[in-house]
Amino acid sequence: MYGAQRHAVESIKNHLSKNHSCLVITGEVGIASRALEDIGVQVVLVGSLKNSYNPITGYKAIVETVEILQSFKPDLVISHSTIGGIIARVACYQKKIPNLFTVQGWPFEIGTSAHQRFIALVIERILKRYSDSYQCVSNYTAEYGIKTLNIKDASRIYVCGNMHVEKENTTTSSPFKIYNNILMVAGFRDQKDHLSAIRAFERIINSGKLNDLKLTFVGDGPKRKVIEDFIKKLQLTAHVVIVGETKDVDIYYSQSDIVILPTFYEGLPLSLIEAIQMGKPVIATDVGGIREIVHDNVNGNLIKIEDDESLANHILDYYTNGKLQELSIQSRRIYNQYYSYNKTSEQLNKIILKASQSSMFKRQQD
Repeated sequence: MYGAQRHAVESIKNHLSKNHSCLVITGEVGIASRALEDIGVQVVLVGSLKNSYNPITGYKAIVETVEILQSFKPDLVISHSTIGGIIARVACYQKKIPNLFTVQGWPFEIGTSAHQRFIALVIERILKRYSDSYQCVSNYTAEYGIKTLNIKDASRIYVCGNMHVEKENTTTSSPFKIYNNILMVAGFRDQKDHLSAIRAFERIINSGKLNDLKLTFVGDGPKRKVIEDFIKKLQLTAHVVIVGETKDVDIYYSQSDIVILPTFYEGLPLSLIEAIQMGKPVIATDVGGIREIVHDNVNGNLIKIEDDESLANHILDYYTNGKLQELSIQSRRIYNQYYSYNKTSEQLNKIILKASQSSMFKRQQD
């Protein structure tokens, strides 16, 4: 599961632990919906809920969603993804139900295509009057939304980091070991910059300083063939490994020395939270909320967009100057201080309570 899916699934597990009754509406059956069904959550499939701006299917999805809400009678509706957020907010507005739109990243952020940014910005400005409250995964995301959408009432904006899987041994370090392996966990899609990672690795190999180093990609997606062809073109097949999708991603975190994320735009990347949870140094592009996880020169480094030279130099620096262990210690400290599972779930529970009690519909009734 990628960030938004994992956040939704782990959030629902958190709700269940508080004895909340949960129902999930989805437009497709997949890894996330099956994981929820496995733990006894009722999942309702709405076929018209598609990743499309088609007004006809959108209208159908709103009608179906309203019917489901009338039957379930929720105290709060939490929505995820751009289209899901549109459908849920309009449906909840019709029925005057408190709702919370989860923002993993605004679809009109810098880094997305100009066409997408324009459409998304127009839609979100229209939806302001239908939006009860927003839950942003980073301070950057919250501030960007308030400024760009000109949201006057900032009390409607809540910040909660990405929910993730709770793990043991996040407070103590196992004996330090170097694996000579760099890891990138990201889907092969336009948002992620795998090409810069590969170019950086070509620089490292050509330097002749770290000939045994390997780069591992975990994830899948529509651009996988492009990435595979680029690896072959640069003759790096002996050094770059594509794992694809896996349920055992923790194995790859544990057997890596550094986690990297060259990217074009982000909210608060799950892969970097998981990295510091495992005590891994991180190097990532300075976009979105990444600097809230990667403290420059403390537990890793921030780089510019498509800056493969800096990425390569930082990796070489960590190995040749013996920085890996100290960076690892700092990553674990930052995780425990700001992003631990308990802190995130506690914050989420506070937001749920505030969002339901401070809803504009409750204020109108009062």
